[in-house]
Amino acid sequence: MSRILLIELRRSAVLWVAVTLLAAGTWLLYSARERWTSGYMILALDQRWYLPLLVGIAMAAGAGQAAREHRSGVHELFAGVPRPRSQQVVPMLLVYGAAMVVAYTGATGLAALRIIDTAQYLRAGAVAGVVVAGATALVAAAWFGLAVGRILPYIITAPALAIASMASPLVARGITGQRQWLSSLLFPAYGLGGPTDFASIPGRFSIAQMLYLAGLAAGAALLFAAADRPARLMALVPPVLGIAAAALILQGGSAFVEDPIDPAARELVCTDDAPQICVARLHSGVLAEVTPPARAALATLDRLPDGPTRAQEHVDSDHKPVDQSSDTLLIPLAIGDDGHVTDLDRLEGYLVYNLGVRPFACPDDRPGPDAAVVNAASSWLLGTESQLSEAGSATENARARELWRNLRGLDEREAAARVAAVRQAVLTCASGEGLLDRPASGG
Repeated sequence: MSRILLIELRRSAVLWVAVTLLAAGTWLLYSARERWTSGYMILALDQRWYLPLLVGIAMAAGAGQAAREHRSGVHELFAGVPRPRSQQVVPMLLVYGAAMVVAYTGATGLAALRIIDTAQYLRAGAVAGVVVAGATALVAAAWFGLAVGRILPYIITAPALAIASMASPLVARGITGQRQWLSSLLFPAYGLGGPTDFASIPGRFSIAQMLYLAGLAAGAALLFAAADRPARLMALVPPVLGIAAAALILQGGSAFVEDPIDPAARELVCTDDAPQICVARLHSGVLAEVTPPARAALATLDRLPDGPTRAQEHVDSDHKPVDQSSDTLLIPLAIGDDGHVTDLDRLEGYLVYNLGVRPFACPDDRPGPDAAVVNAASSWLLGTESQLSEAGSATENARARELWRNLRGLDEREAAARVAAVRQAVLTCASGEGLLDRPASGG
């Protein structure tokens, strides 16, 4: 059997197809990095975004292979061999299937090398499910291309399949009647992962998708091997069974979770010594990077009575209000293309900015203290006038400078108490009116 497979490798274009897919998959991941440097699950999810292109290449390659055999007369030659059609096509299916798996998983592995030093959190089963489903989609695509190329051995067949694959995300919702769960199931590149680093895919969904894709692959293999019309009709059975099994596992969509997250990835991992610095488990590889600037920011805020005593990563969405504790500093952590913290040299400034309170956390009906008050208090805390030009208009800038001068005219204890009151107002979204411009105590 191994000798037959080697012959198939030499006579077909499968090696070139595998190299093309491996190079394309790796290049797409490295040239269009968005989130995957945060961890392995995001890498697996982001790779699935490129499936329409990869599937298109696989289908076009399979169709081109089958069409070439038809044009060269090999099909007629094989038809005269006294062996069942199924035995004749198995070697071709095996070499194409193996090539697709190697190419897809190889691209994943090459990308993972970039983050192996910083991505310490890995749910192997969940990540493997996402990768295996993507590889199965490529296998089904290549086998389907072989089958369609055999049935329709025309020059236009291969490019038509590639174009249809790349256009599939645009029509997914329309084909499935706007059902999110069905679109995500039937189109492996559609609707994967939310806007957070903690996005995940439940094991139930990965199993359902693998069953569906395995059914497609089996149906494509039967269609490629079919010698007559009844056999071609039998090729519909595996995809139907796969879809039915997937629908049962997802309970008709009721078990589908939209934009799921991994709660274990959000769990905090903290330093052993004080002051305590914590980051999400997903980002535990950069805890050592974050600790020095976070502790420096805590030291600056220590000038205030009842200031924050610990710092932790802000793991919630940036687009909704958050109830920040007064003793906790929230770290706006972002991972760069190299797997390390973005703008690490500016992190201390980001943490102290806005008096150590996450900006834009207040609702529109309670905006908190005005910018002049906050900037004057921040400038006193930092011992610099850098914040005074950020209040906005000339009038607000002048007011910020006046409030700052008032603070500098007070003794350290009273000025710190007033700045702490402004910080509390920012935390509670109170107005903060009169906190800095009232006379000194006893004056």
